[in-house]
Amino acid sequence: MKLSSILVILFALTLVACGKPTAPESASSEGYGTTHEGKAAEGRNELPPAEAK
Repeated sequence: MKLSSILVILFALTLVACGKPTAPESASSEGYGTTHEGKAAEGRNELPPAEAK
């Protein structure tokens, strides 16, 4: 019983310490395919070419 309560407390403290998720709140794709500096991705990180519809 004591071990499980310690684990629950540690889990709760972990959630508090981590804060909210870091995913963007909006679904805007404005920065998709760019680096953290806003530059276009190069090499293996490039976006595949768009398919014609």
